[in-house]
Amino acid sequence: MPKITSKIGLCLLSFCLLWTSCGTDVSNIENDSERISGYASTPYDHETTQETYDRLGKEKPTTYFKKWKYDKTKNEISIDETENEAAAAALVQHKLWLGFDKHIAKENPKTFKFISTHPLSEMEGDGNYKRLLWVNGVPFSGVLVGMNTNSKSKILEANFYNGKRVSMFTVWTNLGRIHTKSFQEEMINIDNPSNVRKPVVYIYPTQEQQVDIKVNFKGEITHSYPAYDTHKGWSVTAQPDGMLTDQTTGKEYPYLFWEGQSDFQYTLDAGAVVAQAATVDFLDNKLAQLGLNRREATDFITYWLPELQRNPYNLIHFSTQEYTENAPLEIFPAPQTLIRVFMVYRPLDAPIAIAPQHNLPTKPTKRNGLTVVEWGGKQAAKQSNTAL
Repeated sequence: MPKITSKIGLCLLSFCLLWTSCGTDVSNIENDSERISGYASTPYDHETTQETYDRLGKEKPTTYFKKWKYDKTKNEISIDETENEAAAAALVQHKLWLGFDKHIAKENPKTFKFISTHPLSEMEGDGNYKRLLWVNGVPFSGVLVGMNTNSKSKILEANFYNGKRVSMFTVWTNLGRIHTKSFQEEMINIDNPSNVRKPVVYIYPTQEQQVDIKVNFKGEITHSYPAYDTHKGWSVTAQPDGMLTDQTTGKEYPYLFWEGQSDFQYTLDAGAVVAQAATVDFLDNKLAQLGLNRREATDFITYWLPELQRNPYNLIHFSTQEYTENAPLEIFPAPQTLIRVFMVYRPLDAPIAIAPQHNLPTKPTKRNGLTVVEWGGKQAAKQSNTAL
């Protein structure tokens, strides 16, 4: 079973939550400091995007981790990534499924009084909803789903980005009723137009090779994984299958992650206006045209699709020269093939007239020799628009 990384910068779906909390004894909660260090490949790397969504959409009772612990003091979940292959594969796709042997909240069938029975449903009372949620020592990004192992029903769902809750939190009680509360005052703004979001870098040598890479970003790098040295960058040992070993820590990673903030404003004078329902097909076709393989395209789509589909329409533009000038890469040895995909999108309430982009490749770049692939994106500020 390959290892997988629990740092998966991603914002996924938006959910509902209302809960009230009561005290609960958590003295038997143990601390587990196991780390998930990296991920090489899964049986799902070459499936279509629709197959990925069909697979993850099936809430089978076999897809959750049972051997996990929650440390209330650290607000950290520790899991054994070797326990369940299906759950591990889902985690790669930004979903962490946890099994519970009972409901984490109960209601009196007569009074409907809400009673917390697990520290994860008591976060409002103890203030942990204000803190970062950690999974195996890394701030969690993705959807956290809890399943009752006896009733085979969903009892918990919440969304996090870099450890912070970015949506409401949903709890199903023993009566099957949903309780929600949003804590709106504590939620972070993930739509900050200055954010350059989740550029990730894949490296594929023809044989094992040391590769040094620096991001000369004209802004501030705010997050990175593994840790980015602002003076030296990253130094990794790359394998032909894309697995990277950080030479500083010895840990393995499927790609290099960074994101940052910049005041640079991208030119959006051309692109495509994409309706919500057409987003998957558009991205599938466009990313293939731009040179991403199925694994890379799936990583891109599973990260960006939930955000794009929040809007009735999106103006989508793929930046070329502007992005490479704003975030030039310094790579040694120089790659023979370099593919960089950077999406800039603007939410729209209705379609607008826009010229198509003519500066994009018409067919995928052929990969030869040392190949480096990067994808990322950002949201441009929303503007008023006129319907066609």
